[in-house]
Amino acid sequence: MLIVNSITRHRYTLRDFLECEYPELLEAAESGCAVLTGLQNAIVELLPLSKRLLPGDIKQLADVGAQANLMACIYHHSLFAFADKVYTILNAQCTALAEALNSNLKADEEVAANKLEKTLRSLGNIPFDKLLDNSATCLLRLEVFKDYLQERLDFIVIPIFDLTGKIHAHWSFRDITGSIAMNGLDERLLNDFINAPLPDAPTIGKVVDDETLQRIY
Repeated sequence: MLIVNSITRHRYTLRDFLECEYPELLEAAESGCAVLTGLQNAIVELLPLSKRLLPGDIKQLADVGAQANLMACIYHHSLFAFADKVYTILNAQCTALAEALNSNLKADEEVAANKLEKTLRSLGNIPFDKLLDNSATCLLRLEVFKDYLQERLDFIVIPIFDLTGKIHAHWSFRDITGSIAMNGLDERLLNDFINAPLPDAPTIGKVVDDETLQRIY
């Protein structure tokens, strides 16, 4: 009888490299993405109500309750964008580590692993389960939390539309907090958040979204 020896071949994607060499980091990153997705899902539900509660014009903004409603809406948009920024960082760092493993570049691997470990430790210090509490007063807390990840970290929160309906600029988080510090809650900020589009789904993807086959052993 002719016996043919079968050879088991292992197919490796970038995620597979992380799973083999850094399973704990991969698990922590994927758990973080799940938390970010849950947070964004909650905000998708909250933002339509936040927008309905916005004052209709600058005169109404003189009311303390109206100011709190605008702050809550700003915070919800900012928190959604912050979650997306965190995911972007995780995705980039996980991909860099996987690519270093694929290329067998030990120095790059060490640098990438250290960066990812630092980011995951920083995320562990952010109370994601409490970020939606007292949303009208949490903008300053978010300003602290974002800098756990990177000093002076900034990210786009909403687009700004011109009179034709085209996007001509954006509000970043630091733009918003700087404007509030200088001018308070003014008409420009109110109008731009009234016109801001509402997210309808999470933007969080996989920690390594390139599933291209890299090697077969």
